[in-house]
Amino acid sequence: MTEPVFLTAEWRWLVMLNFEVDPKLLQPLIPAGTELDNWQDRTLISVVGFRFLKTRLCGWAIPGHQNFDEVNLRFYVRRRAAGGWRRGVVFIKEIAP
Repeated sequence: MTEPVFLTAEWRWLVMLNFEVDPKLLQPLIPAGTELDNWQDRTLISVVGFRFLKTRLCGWAIPGHQNFDEVNLRFYVRRRAAGGWRRGVVFIKEIAP
């Protein structure tokens, strides 16, 4: 038996802007058990804008909330796990107008 999927959607018209920041700025936001996942020894934040299409929550289409825009501000973390690193994203802010 497979586990239920929380969210499914198509991401379209994606734009991603990356900026280098001082890692000290993100230190208070790093979840316990993780560390910053730098790219080429640089700490990055990203502003990502895209369009969600055919969105479903737990397999259900919510009327009026299937197709919408989103912009988010995020940074990247990692944690040690069996077999290597697990990578993740921390969302500082998400806006779905």
